Amino acid sequence: MRSDIVPGGFFPDYELPDHTSKPRKLSELQGEDPLILTLSRGHYCPKEHQQHLELAAFYPKIAVAYTQMVTIATDDHHTLQEFRASIGAQWTFLSDPSEPFRRISTSRSTPTPSIIR
Repeated sequence: MRSDIVPGGFFPDYELPDHTSKPRKLSELQGEDPLILTLSRGHYCPKEHQQHLELAAFYPKIAVAYTQMVTIATDDHHTLQEFRASIGAQWTFLSDPSEPFRRISTSRSTPTPSIIR
């Protein structure tokens, strides 16, 4: 991880296109609620697909707790829509195909969900 992204700290307020191609800021999606941010390699990775299926099954409990969820994936717009639909996700997916995790991580380890404030 980058030295400026630490537990309990503030996550950078990225603006990326969502699954409908609308530019969205993380702060707008979060509002006043906690936010679970998932970084994803994309639809092609079977581990990511399985993880997101499990998140989709758990999502109703997350929503009841007034918690927002966002996935940033390396997929292009059309692939992102397909990925989101294939798992039945009800949360926002953001597309970042040009800078896959370079903004966030300096390692190539498997991304995991993070709770940010």
